[in-house]
Amino acid sequence: MRVDRRRFLIGAGAAGGALALLAAGLRSWRNSLPLGPLSTMVSAFPVRTAEDDEPDVPLSQWTLCVDGLVARPLTVDAAAWARLLRSAETRDFHCVEGWSVDKVRWAGVRLADLLHEAGPLRAATFVTFHALGGTYSDSLTLAESLDPEVMLADTLDGAPLAHEHGGPLRLVVPSQLGYKNVKWVTRVELSGAREIGY
Repeated sequence: MRVDRRRFLIGAGAAGGALALLAAGLRSWRNSLPLGPLSTMVSAFPVRTAEDDEPDVPLSQWTLCVDGLVARPLTVDAAAWARLLRSAETRDFHCVEGWSVDKVRWAGVRLADLLHEAGPLRAATFVTFHALGGTYSDSLTLAESLDPEVMLADTLDGAPLAHEHGGPLRLVVPSQLGYKNVKWVTRVELSGAREIGY
């Protein structure tokens, strides 16, 4: 079928206009989202929790236990936490729901350093992280837990970790989706079997 020049130009113009409107609509829709791939603002970080109440306990009153199949069980209070070697990293955060926050700046203590202090026994193959509320827990293999990027973070983007984001201590596992990054970690338990968790 032959199309004359006039009809071709009208059709091309209409198609171009439609594409421009679509692009503008997508930009508007993207800008209306609570976060985007380039967002690093704490306020744009969605809050998800399974706990009935979000624990709101300051780091000064927090206690972290590392126990189970370890040679030296640890009870880490605020004073002991302050003496630990600190680390920082910037990583993208991805949720199983399909959203991401790029370049999130975390700081805290590498989990491997804590586990080294506790001395995992030979039978220990898994590490379970328990949230203060008692509802949420999840686990990693011991090998995953010893990855140098895995940490217990107490700051987010340079500010103390807010309670709604898991403060005062949150597990950060950059290689895993968000649900593995347990909030309000109060107990780290080493065992010989994986706990399914929440």
